[in-house]
Amino acid sequence: MHLIKHARVAGMLFILALASACATPLQTLSIREKPPDIPLQQELTSTPFYPQLDYYCGPAALAAIVNYRDIEVQPDDIAPLIYVPDLKGSLQEEVIAAARRFNLLPVQLDGTLESIFREIASGNPVLVLQNLGLDIYPKWHYAIVIGYDLDEETIVLRSGTRKRLVRSFSLFERTWKRAGHWSLAIVAPGQVPVTVDAESFLKTLIEFEQTSGSYPAYQGYLSAAKKWPSSALARIGLGNTAYALGEYQKSEDAYKDALQLSPVMAEAWNNLAYALAQQGKTDESLNAITQALKISPDNKNYLDSLGELKQWGGSTN
Repeated sequence: MHLIKHARVAGMLFILALASACATPLQTLSIREKPPDIPLQQELTSTPFYPQLDYYCGPAALAAIVNYRDIEVQPDDIAPLIYVPDLKGSLQEEVIAAARRFNLLPVQLDGTLESIFREIASGNPVLVLQNLGLDIYPKWHYAIVIGYDLDEETIVLRSGTRKRLVRSFSLFERTWKRAGHWSLAIVAPGQVPVTVDAESFLKTLIEFEQTSGSYPAYQGYLSAAKKWPSSALARIGLGNTAYALGEYQKSEDAYKDALQLSPVMAEAWNNLAYALAQQGKTDESLNAITQALKISPDNKNYLDSLGELKQWGGSTN
């Protein structure tokens, strides 16, 4: 009798698990409300397709998006950058780093179906990671979402060896959820994904700037400053990259715009001082670094800047 009770409990747990697996996922339920500003259906049919070979779903998917951005590359060119033989796959960090090597900006989305659909509606295919196996026995897989149909509740993927794989929202959501809802829009530096906020986009740009040239980063900050005109940090980034490019007047203008938005940013005053000094505007430069020290009088970096800028000014007299 004791064994029968346990068998019944085990059976009930199995039934509950099965019922849970069959329940409609939350995001699929939510998207049924059909936000009025999203087209009912969209498909980016011009997205290239490279069939997955062996475990090359990462290189194949990334190559497709890079080519979509008019940069010619083959999966075999990308594989050495991201494929890890011991894992028989590619890590997300490596995919992001590889995208930057092509001077493209990889922006992680917020993990919602709505954001994916909004990006597709604006012309951005979305790279996603799925777990096609189980939580305890995962089978990781990269695919590209290229389309959707809100009425039919279907999503269209470039996936594996299938150029056009159609899946229900609920089935896709389950496999995507098991991979942490990871999704990536990969755009040119002059573009801003429509669903990203200023904070996350600027964080992405800072990381991009560290590994890419100053000009692509400048383009990114320029687009950010246009999209979020009240962002002082976007202006600071614009000023820094313009300075690195030797565009000192543009750098000066960007720092002054930042200070109009936030007059107590000591960093902006410090950087402005250097942009002015590079143009031979000695008195204005020394006034700017003095303003930085008024805000942060004990800051060693600004004290060092004062000494250096005084030397610069003396050398130009």
